[in-house]
Amino acid sequence: MKFKEETRLKSPNQNIMPLSARVGEDNILYLGGIAATELVEKFGSPLWVMCQETIEQSLKDILAGLSLYKGKATACYAGKAFLCTAIIRLIDKYKFGLDVVSQGEMETARQANFTGAIFLHGNNKSDLELRSAIERQLIVVADNREDIEKLAQFRKEASRGQDSPTEILLRIIPGIDLDTHDHIKTGHDTSKFGIPLSKIDEMISLVESCKDVGLKLIGLHAHIGSQAMDIEPFGEVIEIFADLYQKVFEKFGFHMPHLDIGGGLGIAYTASDKPAALKDWTAYISRSMHESFSEKRNLPLPHLSIEPGRCLVGTAGVTLYRVGRTKDLDKVSYLSVDGGMADNPRPITYQAKYTAAVANRMEPRPGRSKPWSIVGRYCESGDIIVEEAELDAEIGDLLAIFATGAYNFSMASNYNRTLRPTCIMVKDGRAEAIVEGETYQDLLARDKMPSWL
Repeated sequence: MKFKEETRLKSPNQNIMPLSARVGEDNILYLGGIAATELVEKFGSPLWVMCQETIEQSLKDILAGLSLYKGKATACYAGKAFLCTAIIRLIDKYKFGLDVVSQGEMETARQANFTGAIFLHGNNKSDLELRSAIERQLIVVADNREDIEKLAQFRKEASRGQDSPTEILLRIIPGIDLDTHDHIKTGHDTSKFGIPLSKIDEMISLVESCKDVGLKLIGLHAHIGSQAMDIEPFGEVIEIFADLYQKVFEKFGFHMPHLDIGGGLGIAYTASDKPAALKDWTAYISRSMHESFSEKRNLPLPHLSIEPGRCLVGTAGVTLYRVGRTKDLDKVSYLSVDGGMADNPRPITYQAKYTAAVANRMEPRPGRSKPWSIVGRYCESGDIIVEEAELDAEIGDLLAIFATGAYNFSMASNYNRTLRPTCIMVKDGRAEAIVEGETYQDLLARDKMPSWL
């Protein structure tokens, strides 16, 4: 199949479509070298498609910018964006670490035989999660006093994981208000995540008092929010950190050896989104670390870790839907598809915007395009995937929604007792499931009938 020339921006996260997306001479969208129509014929719809080429290039770009850092650096994938064993195997190949926020994510890493560093996050970690962190020697990002107190208690009780200390990062609230949706801001003063700056000394003293039971403070952590377009806020948070690290040295007499500045770089969902390039982001972080720590304060460079999530997998994902109904009203025309808010809750949750195309007819027929509102099949008026898209579409067409690799699969549900779709990986003309679609047997497997009915 010959393909039409495509214009690509320099960084995967700046493109709306995955790197392997092409329009064939047959006017069909190809992903990983395979026609979208063929993918749906084989795997059904709705269908989540992940492009391995896009993920791998994103991983490489992140590492390229970090290679400029003169200290030790670790890039950790924020697994909440999209996690399954295949994704873990892929990031392990590139020596990434992994951020987890639940026992389920830990078990997924264990199942995939993950070999890298694992960081446990969360503002309300369960006892099981903390005990597992001790046993498996995870780095714990402490969000509150209770995290430290429970870890100290469990270290005293633990029979395994005692050979090495449990390393602790304290998550702080840096007071930076990122220009993003309120629901994905995490660095502002009223965030539910982290420790206020006024409480840092108290928390450091608490961890230091638990040295005898094997807790070891290694540094600080912050995450200012998600879907950032600009890189300057990361320089601001690094400057805040450098000031804190200097004050800790002056008061407590030691240099903290690690710093985790979080993640949050955005992707292009629509043409109006202009995120910084992945390599530029990590290169800027590297330069800012040198400037704030070495040049301004003559501090040793800490082991730097970052937490990209959405920007590694978001652009890689495409969701394919089948148009089942159309409806023309006085003020709006609806395209109803066979999925919606259960496989992509972001529009109804964050008012997220997406770009759509007719996958089986990428170039519209002359005079046939018009504005459509793309809506899901679920029993909610707010189940709207794209508010308005100019498309040449009709019943039976396949719609492609781009940039659905992050927070679609991971936030999916069985709303209206529907089945979660199959998720596949495509690369070089091959396509295989990385998460099997559910069956009705799966849906009913955990239902129980009380004895009195």
